[in-house]
Amino acid sequence: MIAYDCPIPMHKRAPTAGNYHDIPIDTGDPRAAETLVDARTFGIAGENYYARTDGRNPPYREAVPGAVGELWCRESLVDMLIAVNELLAEFGAEVYLWDAYRPVACQQALWDFFWERFRHEMPQAGDAELAEHVRHYVSDPRRFDPADASTWPAHATGGAVDLTLRDLRTREFLDMGTHFDDMSAVSHSDYFERLLHGGRIGLDDARLRNRRLLHWAMHARGFVNYSYECWHFDFGDQMYVMTRNYLGHDPAPAAWYGYLPAPDR
Repeated sequence: MIAYDCPIPMHKRAPTAGNYHDIPIDTGDPRAAETLVDARTFGIAGENYYARTDGRNPPYREAVPGAVGELWCRESLVDMLIAVNELLAEFGAEVYLWDAYRPVACQQALWDFFWERFRHEMPQAGDAELAEHVRHYVSDPRRFDPADASTWPAHATGGAVDLTLRDLRTREFLDMGTHFDDMSAVSHSDYFERLLHGGRIGLDDARLRNRRLLHWAMHARGFVNYSYECWHFDFGDQMYVMTRNYLGHDPAPAAWYGYLPAPDR
């Protein structure tokens, strides 16, 4: 169901990007063999946020080391995004991708960036506490091993996408209340639900309505949302299984998308 009056669930303590690494991957699932394709070649709008060199990608303001310009994801995700756009057309909107497949080198650069940022914001925190906080927003790539599924970042599988909505007619982005990769409480999917619950905004607030539209359109076509990032959605990877099981959906015993090296360019 897609409706502006359907709230995004509020969570007290949802699992983080550090909690999914013990989930097995079923390499015998036929979907495990899907290749990476650039979503833009199938009509999905987007631009890789991390590869931008024009400074219009806060908080980085430059290309992130290791980033690629393509928006690669697994074949099933492209089909699902096309189906999401078919739903959104009724509302005069479409998805716009910021990021999909992410090389491990880029993942490491993002980890380093936010490690330093939060280290300055949390000067009393020890390394363990700091790492736990960073894992709310960035999968830890420091132990990455292509042969060890417990070390694979979700974005390195092609099963995770970061996106927003834009107006079909004007091509203007819809107001989500924050910019991409604003790693703060405002980014949490339920942030404006909490403001509504506290009487600080009304049901007509555009930020609330736009987040609900994105959340439920993606949900209606099989994605699950990572609750700490209103823009992050998964299908088929370990984070997808973790989130489904946490939400009480039909339990999924294993993921099917594992790590893939970047395609030849």
